[in-house]
Amino acid sequence: MITSVQNAKIKELEKLNNARTRGETGLFLVEGPHLVTEARNLGLLVEAYSLEDKDGYTQVSDNVMRKICNTKTPVSEVGVVKIPSNKGLSDKVLILDTIQDPGNMGTIMRSARAFDFKTIILSDGCVDIYNDKVIRSSQGAIFKLNFIKGNLLDIIPTLEGYDVYGTDVVNGISIKEVNKNKKIAVVMGNEGNGVSKEVRNILKKNIYIPLNETESLNVGVAASIIMYELNK
Repeated sequence: MITSVQNAKIKELEKLNNARTRGETGLFLVEGPHLVTEARNLGLLVEAYSLEDKDGYTQVSDNVMRKICNTKTPVSEVGVVKIPSNKGLSDKVLILDTIQDPGNMGTIMRSARAFDFKTIILSDGCVDIYNDKVIRSSQGAIFKLNFIKGNLLDIIPTLEGYDVYGTDVVNGISIKEVNKNKKIAVVMGNEGNGVSKEVRNILKKNIYIPLNETESLNVGVAASIIMYELNK
């Protein structure tokens, strides 16, 4: 059992709470039995730590678990997980322009997984998807999606064969009019400012969700509705 928070291995684990270290190592932490089990089943788990003496885990004391965890109430298990490698583009792609709220990002991931948008393209200004709050909010969906990150002004023009839509209630078509038989990419914008002006300028098509007496929706809700409708 590891009982000291000064243990060299525990110090290494604690560093994985830093985005730069995650990028350098290709590893991130997950907290809780559900996420540890999900990662293990998908072959992504590198090592695991538990408060209990269990096969396949390194046992740690309560104070050590508190040192590793980000949650106020420490969980019983923590796992070290490999960041999955990028895969090819799926036929349905979600593009996120500077989404900054971890809860919104997690919600969007869960809906993307549920509605077959298997690839998410992230602008450089998006919240780190391996942030502990995003991971918890995603409820394991983070393991099952393909992520690409970079400058949207460079990436969007390379999406040959895709109908790329922004979201605009003034200059768009109703989501119900979209041809769902084609490859589709949808751009969702920042919580406060929407899709950036620079990205809007390179988009030729826009869609909107018909609403009753409501001007706008939370981006997580709006993205979920759009993905649901386009997956029918």
